[in-house]
Amino acid sequence: MKKLLLTFFFIVFSSVVANATNDGERQICSGFSKWTEDGEFKQVRESKCMSEKEYKAYLNSPDYLCKYYQKSIWKESERAYGKKQYKYTEEKLAKIKSLKEEGKALCDAGKLKEGEAKLVEALTIISFTQMN
Repeated sequence: MKKLLLTFFFIVFSSVVANATNDGERQICSGFSKWTEDGEFKQVRESKCMSEKEYKAYLNSPDYLCKYYQKSIWKESERAYGKKQYKYTEEKLAKIKSLKEEGKALCDAGKLKEGEAKLVEALTIISFTQMN
């Protein structure tokens, strides 16, 4: 029974859910919750909702890839979990950080294609780093 309940909550809280609101407009919501080792159900990331129209506008925004790539780099090379997954050398981490900063600066200056190229270069280093 506990496994069934756990599975139900995991599906409900960890996936992106589209809900219908009172006005009939669809909402896109995301959040994350999990069971701790102590058996407590803990919310890890607050749920955020936006309309389907806002979500599509976000996906189609000119700077979407700049933001997406920066988050990916952070997840894979700066966050503790990402660092545990790869066999990074200090040189690779420094190069990734440098490329990310260059890419962010270019994106912030409105040079989106050049910024994206720097961020993709950093992601390429991550992709070709051996995993643990």
